[in-house]
Amino acid sequence: MGVLPYIGGLGLITLTVYIMVVGRDLIVPFLISVVIWYLINTLSDYYYKIKIGAFRFPKALCFITSLITTIVAIYLIVEMIGNNIADVRAAAPVYQENLLNLSDRVFNLLGIENQPNLSQLIGQIDLRPFISNIAGTMASIAGNAGLILIYVLFLFLEQASFSPKLEALLNGSKHSGTVQEIIHTIHEKIETYVAIKTFVSILTGTACYFVLLMNDVDYASFWAFIIFLLNYIPTVGSMLAVLFPALLSLVQFPTFTPFLIVLTSLVCIQVAVGNILEPKLMGNSLNLSPLVVMLSLAIWGSIWGVAGMFLSVPFTVILMIIFSEFPKTRPIAILLSQNGKIGTSKK
Repeated sequence: MGVLPYIGGLGLITLTVYIMVVGRDLIVPFLISVVIWYLINTLSDYYYKIKIGAFRFPKALCFITSLITTIVAIYLIVEMIGNNIADVRAAAPVYQENLLNLSDRVFNLLGIENQPNLSQLIGQIDLRPFISNIAGTMASIAGNAGLILIYVLFLFLEQASFSPKLEALLNGSKHSGTVQEIIHTIHEKIETYVAIKTFVSILTGTACYFVLLMNDVDYASFWAFIIFLLNYIPTVGSMLAVLFPALLSLVQFPTFTPFLIVLTSLVCIQVAVGNILEPKLMGNSLNLSPLVVMLSLAIWGSIWGVAGMFLSVPFTVILMIIFSEFPKTRPIAILLSQNGKIGTSKK
């Protein structure tokens, strides 16, 4: 009889994963809308914390300002990406010519006499599947934009009734205090993570922008935004953030010097901010094992793709907090933690 609960739990986990994979097209847009809704509310809370003497802005004004800020930011991002994609297409022939010249120089330095014909090699590469995937992804995002907007709207309409519904649901329950404490802890930790991660991502993107600008790398603002965005993906994002603009500098210029300068500078920025500043700011607020972070990145990424990579850390933090509150799942929370020290809401 003691084995049956574990079999039931394993079956429930399997069913949950199956639903997440099969229902990806419906679940991911909803999660994106939840993230947007949460960011607007978090930004509104930060606006409300601003004080000028004894004066504090009304909550309604803070919310409207936060909403306008988010809309303007999304518009500028979409506009910038659209403009830069057109520019990259126009500059592609120049990049290809520089790439061919660099390959010839490399072969000459290596003393290779019978140089392979890179032009023929490039001509044999079929880019149609790659372009189709990109077009499909863009079409999916555009198609889901309306659905995401509707989700966000209904989340705001339901927002005022969240707390009364929860209180009515837990009315008279002995677990009422525990559930409220779990929700508060989750909100506190996720808000801290989002705030610190956003700050260090802005700092990293700004520093990288000036490096790219001083080295005359094309589309510096676009790559700075990509670096800012990729920094939300643990470990792998920082590597890609360095790789993409460095490769652009390799094909943009006819010599290796700008590539080496850009690569070295971006790596130094990522190490200084990501490995020194961020851990000091974050401290033990998340208390997640680095191995668990990498595993969660791989698992959520395989289930929901890029969206899962961005959400991997918040999801894992939420699971660890919930697991820590129940005796049967507390060992799992300990394994997920960095130092084995986890707190609970129970006194």
